[in-house]
Amino acid sequence: MADVDRVVRRKFATPPVKLACLSCRASRTRCDGGHPCSSCVNKSNECQYRPSRRGGPRIRKKVVSNSTSASPPTAGAKFPSAGQAFHGTSNSSSAAVTAANEQLLPTAAQQPVALQNYIDPGAALGQLPDMPQDSDFIFDSLFQASFSDSVFDEVVADLPQEMLAAPQKSGPLVRTYRSDRTLLQAYYCWIHPYVPIFPPPESSTPPVDEPSALSQSRPPYDDDGFEPSTPVALALSAVLALIPSADDTDPASTESILFRRKCAQFFAQAAIESIEAESEIPDSATEPSKALESTPPPADRAPFHPRVPVELESIIALCLLSVYEYAQRGNIKKMRSRAGQALMDAMMTYSLHTQTDDDDFFAEAKRRVWWMTYVCATQSSIVSNTPPPLELYGASFTTKFPTLDIDPEAWPLFIEAQQSILTATQFVIELNKVLATQGDMQPIYRKMVELETRIAPLAERAEKWTFTSNLAPPMDQAETCLVRSLRSMARIKLNSARIKVHRYCAFYDFPLGSPPKTANTTPLQQQATQQPLPMANQTLNQPPLLPHQMPQHTYHQLQQQLQQQQQLQQQSTDMAMAMPSLPEPVSAAAAPIKVPFSSHYSAKICLRSALNIAVGFDGLPYPNPSGQYGIDISFLSPTSPIVAPRMLPSFVCCAMQGAYVFLSIYRKTKGLQGDGNGTGTTTVSNTASGNAYLLTMLLQLQRGLTSILAALENYATAFEALRSMRDQIRFSAENLIGLEA
Repeated sequence: MADVDRVVRRKFATPPVKLACLSCRASRTRCDGGHPCSSCVNKSNECQYRPSRRGGPRIRKKVVSNSTSASPPTAGAKFPSAGQAFHGTSNSSSAAVTAANEQLLPTAAQQPVALQNYIDPGAALGQLPDMPQDSDFIFDSLFQASFSDSVFDEVVADLPQEMLAAPQKSGPLVRTYRSDRTLLQAYYCWIHPYVPIFPPPESSTPPVDEPSALSQSRPPYDDDGFEPSTPVALALSAVLALIPSADDTDPASTESILFRRKCAQFFAQAAIESIEAESEIPDSATEPSKALESTPPPADRAPFHPRVPVELESIIALCLLSVYEYAQRGNIKKMRSRAGQALMDAMMTYSLHTQTDDDDFFAEAKRRVWWMTYVCATQSSIVSNTPPPLELYGASFTTKFPTLDIDPEAWPLFIEAQQSILTATQFVIELNKVLATQGDMQPIYRKMVELETRIAPLAERAEKWTFTSNLAPPMDQAETCLVRSLRSMARIKLNSARIKVHRYCAFYDFPLGSPPKTANTTPLQQQATQQPLPMANQTLNQPPLLPHQMPQHTYHQLQQQLQQQQQLQQQSTDMAMAMPSLPEPVSAAAAPIKVPFSSHYSAKICLRSALNIAVGFDGLPYPNPSGQYGIDISFLSPTSPIVAPRMLPSFVCCAMQGAYVFLSIYRKTKGLQGDGNGTGTTTVSNTASGNAYLLTMLLQLQRGLTSILAALENYATAFEALRSMRDQIRFSAENLIGLEA
């Protein structure tokens, strides 16, 4: 029976050799260490070796200690191990801790981001240092202690147990899985509610998470172990490795964070190498002319999911890795690269955007892969504030939306929201270009009105959505969880798009860009010629203002008051924030040189949208790794105090938009509250009702900011780059409160 088990054992189930031949290293294939190795024999290659800088036997130093027991130190490594702080002598412990801490991201106080820069591409997003672009190198640096010199290990094994010191605490652990089945179950538990790129689960029983904790002291792939090798299995392993292990006694320690980071990057790099290997044409190295006439051979392996074609797994992996690069590593450039490659494969290689065969067994899989690839590609353009890689509004998109029988409108609304925020982002790009070149603003103003007309009904419709399900529903066959998730994400995106349209008019006195420095387009004169439009729904109950409290500036008056520009800007905007009603609109054609929206109106729209963004983040469901019904919050395990993190957030830039609005209006409102200084300026704070309103406004702003911070706190449990974003918002909020004291 042992011989049979050895024959059917999975490929690559043994640990990698300590020294691979040059040919195997160049082709990124596993080497068996033979002289010559079997791979070179099969390929008729010359098998040569040279001393490796990445592995090989290590000589452990003897530990001199006066105590009766001592822990044998781990092997040294050129690439520092995440768990080094747990080992070694006391003299080197502090140095190891210091070296590990230096690999963490800087704090918000060390790299503060000004409030006006919150709307910049990648604002406050942490950026992890680059790692070697070789999965074997990363692997060796992670588990060197597991492949130590065998002679030394035999000597240690013969020693009495009382002579070996027990570790003071367990080392860092990382979440792994023992099979493709458990990986797929973990996908449905953790990722599917937010990136539904696979078809619905096949089983009628809700999936349950079955992780396995991996430590540095245990060989990762023993004879009975499972090694993910396909692109999608490796990509999922990379994302899931970021979730703290419930068995880790100190998951927030520097060592645990770095160990999870390096393990995730190992899987991510291995996934990229696997994608390249599957797309390799054998003749490209020997007969390039034949390679140009051929296509990569089909993958000869079982599918990861029974209803997903094997050839689409690489596209799925690239989409997952695109969000991984953004949320974990803060690398927007690689995010765009991964998403762009997935988009090109989906459109050019497999024509997923023109699928019309509803009878195809894989029809639903192709729909989901296409539309989620579309979302990933457009999202990479949104977060980078750049044009999309292709024309993504094409009428040639004939592929239907994915099906969701329990709510047929959820998918179309989600895609429409994505298109809305993409359009608003392209508008911001055009606006920035015109401001930089001091060009004609009239087309920009017309575009503002056009986008507001398009997005406002969608955003107002999203405000009426209510959910009756629990906050942590299990992922069943009906995908009930997706109803809440898709609609919440759509609400966030729609309101973020509306902020992009209105923030220039609302906060032009903030340095959002470089406004034209001409006599005809100063921000103050723009304010004078603004023609406000009424809000569709008045949701903010505001006290009435007396006629003399309403700004009635004319162009002639402004010419006489240019020397008081900054003061008037602040005063006019603050007073506008408390207006209960607005004049009737005038058409943009009647006054083409005028800003289409008043600062008051746009600021109220931005505030309303930011509050809806906060509601959207509050409404996002939590993962449910236990598969239980009727719970509103879930944890890593029944005994863990850590709330299960929501996964793969590619739209946290919307949280920065909301925080920008909350902090900006908070600062303005707080200044208005204390403006009764005898200067002759009458503000709403001079009345009891006005002061009560302002206090209510400040409380509302604080609640909205708290919701956004809570969402980022949850995301930061798994994703390092988002911790910088969370810390930056918290730092700005604390500084604002500190200035008030």
